[in-house]
Amino acid sequence: MNQPEVATSMPTAIVSAGSFRDRDGRVYHFQNRIFRGLSTGALNSFRQLQDKPFYQKLLEYREIVGTREVPSDENPLPDEIVSQWAGFLEHDVVPVISYPYEWTFSMLKAAASLQLHLVERAVSNGFALKDATPYNIQFVDRKPIFIDIPSFEPLSEGEPWSGYRQFCEMFLFPLLLQSYKQCNFQPFMRAAIDGIDVQTAASLFGFRDRFRKGVMSHVWLQSKLDRRFGGSSENVRSNLKSAGFNRELILANVRKLQKLVKKLEWEAAGSEWGDYNEFHNYSDDDHENKEDFIRDAIRAEKPETVWDIGCNTGQFSRIAASECKQVVSTDIDHVAVERLYLDESTPANILPLVQNVADPSPNWGWRNRERSDLQTRSKPDLVLCLALVHHVVITANIPLADFIDWLAGLTNKLVIEYVSRNDDKVKILLRNKEDKYQDYNRASLETNLNRHFSISHQQKVNKGDRTLYMCIKK
Repeated sequence: MNQPEVATSMPTAIVSAGSFRDRDGRVYHFQNRIFRGLSTGALNSFRQLQDKPFYQKLLEYREIVGTREVPSDENPLPDEIVSQWAGFLEHDVVPVISYPYEWTFSMLKAAASLQLHLVERAVSNGFALKDATPYNIQFVDRKPIFIDIPSFEPLSEGEPWSGYRQFCEMFLFPLLLQSYKQCNFQPFMRAAIDGIDVQTAASLFGFRDRFRKGVMSHVWLQSKLDRRFGGSSENVRSNLKSAGFNRELILANVRKLQKLVKKLEWEAAGSEWGDYNEFHNYSDDDHENKEDFIRDAIRAEKPETVWDIGCNTGQFSRIAASECKQVVSTDIDHVAVERLYLDESTPANILPLVQNVADPSPNWGWRNRERSDLQTRSKPDLVLCLALVHHVVITANIPLADFIDWLAGLTNKLVIEYVSRNDDKVKILLRNKEDKYQDYNRASLETNLNRHFSISHQQKVNKGDRTLYMCIKK
């Protein structure tokens, strides 16, 4: 369900480039619907699964994505695709696909807890989950939901949990790193598509860390076993099966991991944008005027999807959420986005993501198609870009014209805020820098906006030091 790749002989069907690793299935986007072709074995496994009471409970509690088998006489896909597979499933559409390197600590923790819960439920009922990757989990209405239904397969007696190592490298190690070392996990997850390998994890934790819960058994010991058996011709899985490995041992390990993950915490210290509500420099009247401007703009344009770029703690995302179907709220500040996610008052239709506008999620993985950039996964009808331009130009050194060009390629409707050089925030940014930002001024901004947009209306706030613009693509 990632960046689409057009199938050459089927121009109306789009293959999900992220599903190619599964030899037993492939995901297709067709007419705003999501289908998955299955091999004979995978189809038989699904048919065994779908009537199980535990599976029905998972559906009822929305812990797994809504899924149904498509009758052959109702399959709308082209014959060239239908002929490749034994059968097809249809999944409910996830509004916005997100990736683990865009999540906060608590989002990854929630996804890890769901993954372990699903393994525990499956194994207890004679099934297994062959994968343990966070890419199989998405966030809908602020809650994690599992989307890779064919990952469930009948459990072979004596087989160990095949997803254990993957769970460690893609869930547990990043969580331990954030919790114990106060080191943001997102750069590690973006650096390697398969997560933090066990040897790298072992090198990141010192001798004293071995005495912290989970490090000795899941990091240090696993790294030793990996060094011993990693290049060995010995069949470890076969040996475990011969030794009488059983489901109770799997469940014991899963339940220990559940307790470990539950206890992991991250003390999100104060940050500039995490504390935005307490320290923004608007008067009450100016702040109310800004809220009214944004609310009126959204009501007038009636967008379905709004992006709030540089959302801070989501004050204006909440306004957008009350007026549209979906809001994607992004900020570089992990603390601010974490607080937005954890806040119980955050509307369910806000998806908070950690994202640096100057270094956004790229197209990457196999052939640079396996995982896609955010603007491929979500198409905003309107973008909020509030008090962000000065950070992009002065802090990130991106030319103003380039930034406006990017915004114009992203959306047809834009609410943007200009912060003048007289504003304290801009003065702070320039305090210890040589001012080479001659392009950063109101006239330059308006000139660049007018190359792509018509400015329908504008309003000054904060004693005229800031200006809000509503822009419509020409």
